[in-house]
Amino acid sequence: MCESGDHTFMSDEREEALDAMDWLLDSLEADDAVSYAEVGGVYQEKTDIVVTGDGPRNRTEFTETGVWLRVFADGAADYRYTNSLDEEALRDVADRAIRSGEVLAQEEPGRFDAYTTHRATHGGWASEGIHERDLDEKVTVVEEGLAAAADLDLDRRWANYMDSHIEEAVGTTTGSVVHTTLDRARVNFSLTLADGPKVSRHAGSTAGAAFLDDVTDAFEAAAADARTLSNADSADAPTGETTIALSPEAAGQLFHFVSHYLEADTGYMGMSPYEVGDRIGPEGLDIQDTVRAGSWAARAYDAEVKPTTPTQLVSNGRIERLLHNTTTAAEEDVYPAGNSVPSLGFTEPPRIHARHLDVAAGDADVAALRSDADVYVERFDEPWFRDEFERVQRQGMFPASSLYAKDIDRKSIDSPDCGSAEFPIAEAYRLEDGERAGRVDGVSLEYTPDVLETVSLIGGVRETVTGVCAKHKSQLPFAVTAPGVRLEAPVEKSD
Repeated sequence: MCESGDHTFMSDEREEALDAMDWLLDSLEADDAVSYAEVGGVYQEKTDIVVTGDGPRNRTEFTETGVWLRVFADGAADYRYTNSLDEEALRDVADRAIRSGEVLAQEEPGRFDAYTTHRATHGGWASEGIHERDLDEKVTVVEEGLAAAADLDLDRRWANYMDSHIEEAVGTTTGSVVHTTLDRARVNFSLTLADGPKVSRHAGSTAGAAFLDDVTDAFEAAAADARTLSNADSADAPTGETTIALSPEAAGQLFHFVSHYLEADTGYMGMSPYEVGDRIGPEGLDIQDTVRAGSWAARAYDAEVKPTTPTQLVSNGRIERLLHNTTTAAEEDVYPAGNSVPSLGFTEPPRIHARHLDVAAGDADVAALRSDADVYVERFDEPWFRDEFERVQRQGMFPASSLYAKDIDRKSIDSPDCGSAEFPIAEAYRLEDGERAGRVDGVSLEYTPDVLETVSLIGGVRETVTGVCAKHKSQLPFAVTAPGVRLEAPVEKSD
């Protein structure tokens, strides 16, 4: 196994993960069945806290070490993660990965970068690590946050705070080695009104301990929104084609949904209604996929050891480029920009995914956005996909080999409803002369692939929405900074 002097990690647990990574790399390099492999050694210091209206229900701190590996064998890739770091367990997990690649029988062989070598160290975005704050302080922050809603009539208040100080070394059989540190923290919380809807929020950051100083604002903003909803009378919601103003947060949720159709493997699977060059929105619509220091979704390198760089996805309303990993980029003769995003916790494979979407601001103020609009949407709930094939594929398992998507497409029937979904409206108001005139409940926006083309105004004020989404069982972080927009879409009663 390796000499510890070659690495930045110092403790016994860190060294154990690094030694396991090096052992696996040596073993895979020597195996004739393996054409290429990536291996990561991970050390994490983690916190998990649950707080309700009755106080803390769970408060734990623990460390976790593990290794992950993605192995190309017989043209297909398989991904594994294990916390068992003894030699016998590592040999078993490597053998399983190799066999899985061989039996996948993928029609087109996957590609990888055998020539570009990266060697680097990235110390993360935090000036103070999240692990340097003690457990009691984190519990107090969450308790004080929930107390911001103490004056409300609530059936339930609940919060789950989680953080991880992650030290990771990733090596490849082609010689790349990077060491990264990441402090990722998040809180999911909800306020269930006795006389209204549930107000759910996510806040996340990779800025380290600074997140604890900012998270109170997220609780206070949610409590203010819940207060406004509680004080509003119910109003009759319009149905059919409706002029809708979206808040920056609601627009961010919609743009995140659309970004899934700009993932190359989604197109290979036959599930995207868009291609490069298609018009997707008005001429003023510009969307980049960026890497913001301290963002919830920020990383310096992706799972393929590619530097994460900005990507222009949409320019003047037309799709300019898709999101790629190394394999799909080679297929389309473009350069990968670091979009092989690791799953949270590393237990599932990395996926092609956006990092931090940045939607350019327009020049419309709030009054203009709401003028002549029938409904103002603050937030959506999770969308429901209309097409059964798309629904099943998004929720189901998928190998760590992006070109296998083409095999699925060859075996599937046409799915004309791919790209269409119902967006349940979670927080919204009926508008009269641009002013709120009652709360809207029990309706959904009917999204079809041409909805963004109806955008008539883009706001000048932007906000950021964060969250976690699932792609083939992999839990992935997302962040979107977007302005509000005004558009036309059907609104229907929710089932």
